[in-house]
Amino acid sequence: MRVVDLSAADVDAVQRLLADDGGYARRVSGRPPSRQDAVDALTSRPPGTTPDAKHVLGILDTTGVLVGLADVIRGWPTADQAHLGLLAIAASRHRQGLGRALHAAVEERAGTWPEVVRLRLGVVDTNRAAAEPFWRALGYAPTGESAPFVSGSVRTRARIWVRPVPRRETAGPRAAVGPSLRA
Repeated sequence: MRVVDLSAADVDAVQRLLADDGGYARRVSGRPPSRQDAVDALTSRPPGTTPDAKHVLGILDTTGVLVGLADVIRGWPTADQAHLGLLAIAASRHRQGLGRALHAAVEERAGTWPEVVRLRLGVVDTNRAAAEPFWRALGYAPTGESAPFVSGSVRTRARIWVRPVPRRETAGPRAAVGPSLRA
């Protein structure tokens, strides 16, 4: 397995990954994933953030196929946080440790940002049963905060979860992180 930085040029690979989502898109938007969802995963970011705040990491299998991605916004919603907007692993590859491996790469990247002390994410109520056990196992805890969540035909709430960013003595980019995938 290898972790790489993804860019807008990787939309086809991301679209193939999202097609194998195990029902995630239907739970959070009421419809199957679309090409626009792939574009959004690679390019969208919260208002007021700059393009360099967005980091999209992908995990490739041994044949070079994209099997997971993580979308992280540095310094949002506050300078001391990094928001994990999406961590997606192909449903056909669940329970193989890929989610943990990709999250470890996110932690390592966030560990190089001295101002960031906390990772943050939102668990959408319609996806809670699938998501909460994974996030708890990684040390995230709910804050009690929630916000309205509207996507497609789904109108629900997103619950905010956080965990500290582990600090390492020699925090730096992963040696396995390479150039963008071109698929």
